[in-house]
Amino acid sequence: MQINKLYPLQKKPVLKLKFTHHLLYIFFLALIPGCGQNSEKKSGVSDVLREKALEELRINLKTQKQWKKVHAAEYLIWLGYPQGVLQMFKEELQDFETLPAYRIGIWRVLAQVAPNPEEKGIWIDKVSKAFSDRNGKDRIHAAETLAKLQVFPFDVNAAITRDAILSANQALSTYTWWASLFARGSSAQDKDNFFQLIHHDNVHVKRIAAYALGKMDNLDVEEWSELVGLALSEVDTTAAKIYMLSAALVTSPRDSVKSRAYRDVKEEMLRAGNTGDRGKLTEMILALAKAGTDADLPMLTELLGTTNQGESGYADIRSAAAYAILSIDARQTHELATLDWVVIAFYLLGMLGIGFIFSLKNKNEKDFLLGGSNMNPVAVGLSLFATLLSSLSYLSYPGEVIKYGPVIFTGLVTYPLIYYFVGWFLIPKFMNMNVTSAYEILEIRLGLSVRMLATFFFLSLRFLWMATIIYVTVNTAIISVFDVDPGYSFLVSALLMVITIIYTSMGGLKAVVATDVIQSVVLLSGAVIALIAVSMHYGSVSAWIPTEWLPRWGEFKWGIDARERLTFGNAVIMVFIWQVASAGSDQMSIQRYLATKDVQSARKTFGISLITNLIAQVLLGLVGIAMIAFFIKNPYYLPTGSDINEQADLLFPRFILVGLPAGLSGLIVAGILAAAMSSLSSGLNSASSVVSEDLLKRFNPRQPAPEKTLKKVKIISLIVGIFTLLLSIAVSKVEGNLYDVIVKVVNLFVTPLFVLFFLALFIPFATARGTLLGGLFSLGIAIAIAFFGFMGIEVLFITPTALVAGIITGVLGSYIDHKVFGNRETVANRQNISGEKDGEMNGEADGKKDGEKDREISV
Repeated sequence: MQINKLYPLQKKPVLKLKFTHHLLYIFFLALIPGCGQNSEKKSGVSDVLREKALEELRINLKTQKQWKKVHAAEYLIWLGYPQGVLQMFKEELQDFETLPAYRIGIWRVLAQVAPNPEEKGIWIDKVSKAFSDRNGKDRIHAAETLAKLQVFPFDVNAAITRDAILSANQALSTYTWWASLFARGSSAQDKDNFFQLIHHDNVHVKRIAAYALGKMDNLDVEEWSELVGLALSEVDTTAAKIYMLSAALVTSPRDSVKSRAYRDVKEEMLRAGNTGDRGKLTEMILALAKAGTDADLPMLTELLGTTNQGESGYADIRSAAAYAILSIDARQTHELATLDWVVIAFYLLGMLGIGFIFSLKNKNEKDFLLGGSNMNPVAVGLSLFATLLSSLSYLSYPGEVIKYGPVIFTGLVTYPLIYYFVGWFLIPKFMNMNVTSAYEILEIRLGLSVRMLATFFFLSLRFLWMATIIYVTVNTAIISVFDVDPGYSFLVSALLMVITIIYTSMGGLKAVVATDVIQSVVLLSGAVIALIAVSMHYGSVSAWIPTEWLPRWGEFKWGIDARERLTFGNAVIMVFIWQVASAGSDQMSIQRYLATKDVQSARKTFGISLITNLIAQVLLGLVGIAMIAFFIKNPYYLPTGSDINEQADLLFPRFILVGLPAGLSGLIVAGILAAAMSSLSSGLNSASSVVSEDLLKRFNPRQPAPEKTLKKVKIISLIVGIFTLLLSIAVSKVEGNLYDVIVKVVNLFVTPLFVLFFLALFIPFATARGTLLGGLFSLGIAIAIAFFGFMGIEVLFITPTALVAGIITGVLGSYIDHKVFGNRETVANRQNISGEKDGEMNGEADGKKDGEKDREISV
């Protein structure tokens, strides 16, 4: 089994701790029984039936003519199988573009399968022109198509739309009105008007009104009850009855599904649909496609076998039955197996156990915050990697690749340069200063005001970062995987945070590092297992890796352009600046350098973090590509009517349920929890360190005893966790895909914070006021780009723009402050003062030592 290839990782534990060894051993051993078992799935559609239904649609697409071909094509598109439809209907266009009515169907299909918005617009324009032709023979078909494509007809031609709504042709009027409502959303008055149309004398108008009501998803219980009453009381012989019953079935509120009224509607619809009329039978089947259950599968299977495949007479019936079967299959839920829950529970208990063990080893505040400053650099490096590659990255990187391609990962080519710059220019400066908080450095160089601004930047950054981790992990992954009601998201968030707070508050940095080592292994294993599973599904690795740039990703661009979402040049600059800024200003990074014994160990820590991060990002990029391949081949696992791009951020969590055997699903869920909890624990520890060192000690001259100080830091961790939990509620208001949300929220303060360090460390004439101005201006630029579209700069270019703007402003401000206003308190001057004080202190220390030696000699 491939899972056994991971086993050697257990044999040589990074930490010298028997508990960690045994935890890893039992953790992976627990997975072995799950190999080969499927996750529990609630579905009555077998693989054979699924293939038969799909084959029926493909045959009808090839062999049927005109509207039967259109319907088969649309069913395939809606189900996520568009392959071959575009080319076939372009051929149809050459033969039938002048044929009234059918040409509307061709344009409708081409608009739905168009590879880009520009081409879709071409076909919509053709439909719009047909609708605008007052004497056209297919205006009604065009109005219906505008409604189905959700095109607002008033945007096409307001005067013609008003005339069509007021037209004596009731079908044209009703379709146009429906198109106007369906494109922009229906109001209460609009629904009332459609209810009035159901009472119309014209049966055709009544049928269209019922059809339109069936497309509305916002009927309340009273409106639905009224529709049920109208449908059940409608005369059986009218053509409108089946459409009214269908509308009542598909618009039923969730809590009405088990009601007597719902059962009556469904029974009546099944009876009305089986009267021998093919039109009524088709409408009944399409209603089941939206609201049917496993109980309807035997009847649909029988209808699927009506006459032979390819025969024209019942082709529409067979196509509709195939569509209904596949739609019911797509609605089926998957859930974690018992073994998955065992793995997850074992993991969470293990984290608590580690926190307890290390709580017995912390004797003072330095042990809690810096692990005694003598920790294993390999373990600390893995911890730094696990911290920075949070669940945000674990979930957003695959989604980014799925939607926009792997451009973002081209920035990884800068890693050697990042290692050199951070390892030889930044780390030595940090390690040569005996500090606990990174922001003590800024006070030494530029004074208290700069340190306080840095503290504010850091705490804002980490609070927003942790809040986003909680929100994304719970709302994107946990609720999706566990099928939890979104109403319980806050309770789930609270549970996740409570567990993290407990083991972080108990064990301090040593517990954080120990758990991060385990979490690093789990996180990387989760990505590897996903890749192995897809490779086994396809038969090989090469079968799912694309050999060319996919059209869905758009054009690959090389240059640097701040107004392009992402190019090769943009990715290189962005990755380099983000990594250097994070490594050179973030307390979570600097705290880990200070936790090692010397510069060489700190440099090794950073190098291990970079290497592991490189491996992880490559794996996650491949996971994104693997998800594209898996769901293209198996689109029935996607929600009905959605495509891969729409579900980009949710594909990896969904794959956990549908693509993996029992036990392994639990492992990857544990990996997501690992990524979240490792980052949260580090965030809590570093934020508590900054609050303690930079705020409480600064403004409270009376220092308590060491044991009381340690207790105070643990209380701070608890308060930070509670505040972060509350802040996570606000993150849901930010728009964009996961990666955009991360950049807008989490990365706002990264470069403004680094601007302060850059000026303090590398600009000799920097002044406090100039540095403050540079940091604040950098933050202002970042906010303007993220939330106000400043100068059209893309959000992914926030970090380079904010860094350059901040440094230039800080340098100019310091120069003016120094030269024009005569402020002599620069970095260089403060260094001289600091050096003199150090000399005095060293001299006093030497004098004390000499006196002690003299006393020893005299004795």
